[in-house]
Amino acid sequence: MTQNKKSELYTGAPLLQVQHLKTYFPVYGGALSRLQGYVHAVDDVSLDVYKGETLGLVGESGCGKSTLARTIMRIEPATSGSVLFDGKDVLALKKSELRPMRKELQMIFQDPYSSLDPRMKIGDIIAEPLLVHGMSDAAERREEVYRTLDVVGLDRSYAERYPHEFSGGQRQRISIARSLVLRPKLILCDEPVSALDVSIQSQILNLLRKLQDKMDLTFIFISHALNVIRHVSDRVCVMYLGRVVETAPSERIFENPQHPYTKALLSAIPIPDPTVKRERILLKGDIPSPKDPPKGCRFHTRCPYATARCAEDEPQLREIESGHFAACHLCD
Repeated sequence: MTQNKKSELYTGAPLLQVQHLKTYFPVYGGALSRLQGYVHAVDDVSLDVYKGETLGLVGESGCGKSTLARTIMRIEPATSGSVLFDGKDVLALKKSELRPMRKELQMIFQDPYSSLDPRMKIGDIIAEPLLVHGMSDAAERREEVYRTLDVVGLDRSYAERYPHEFSGGQRQRISIARSLVLRPKLILCDEPVSALDVSIQSQILNLLRKLQDKMDLTFIFISHALNVIRHVSDRVCVMYLGRVVETAPSERIFENPQHPYTKALLSAIPIPDPTVKRERILLKGDIPSPKDPPKGCRFHTRCPYATARCAEDEPQLREIESGHFAACHLCD
């Protein structure tokens, strides 16, 4: 989570490779509940994540960001494609093979209220992954819980309290502790600060940055807030209606966006200086249904620059300059 260009320096095999991933959900209806179609939540997504970086995943609500993360974790079943983590296809692993992998691939969920079991003490919540992965000694688990609470800035005495006794920011620190206790390599952060007050958001973001440097972590950070994405990400991946439309190092995305959808998103960011004027790009219409996505470019129904070609030919994600990819006919 830095503001430099380290993402341009990554070489070698990615830690995580998502290749042509699709996640479709069946839709049933009618008196006999017959299959009427599929929701194309994630539709042919490919991306790489390198060790030590933070990949920001951004887009409007319903674009498939969270479904992508849940499919990578195998919480949702994939329709097709592959997810290679440290060279192993996560989607092809059997249950017995999946458990060791889960030690190195963890997730922080959006809602710190519903993601913690209200009937369990905090110490038991954090210790549960250790017990599942074979740490049978209770004293050893307790010491590991205490060390992890120290890392996330919580008092050790909190281990004997219940989730309802904590604020939202404290609960999210507990969720972070639960994801860290197994010392993973990659953490998927699914909008971890969207349910928190702005003042608390900055504390959690700074904590994640410190933990990344201290523990050599890799993050996929999902958010619809572009100011947050700019603050935390080395590279940014923009999604629209289940597909990746642009990806580049963070500085390039914010300084020189290429896809019209990215430009529209960036135009909505508030500028604190009232003397600075920016043209606001207002998108026409609503997001099409993922059950029946448009032919050709999926954004053409709302794009101010759409041509007849956009309605017929689907643009492919292609490299515009080194490390900068966009799926738009205007970039040809």
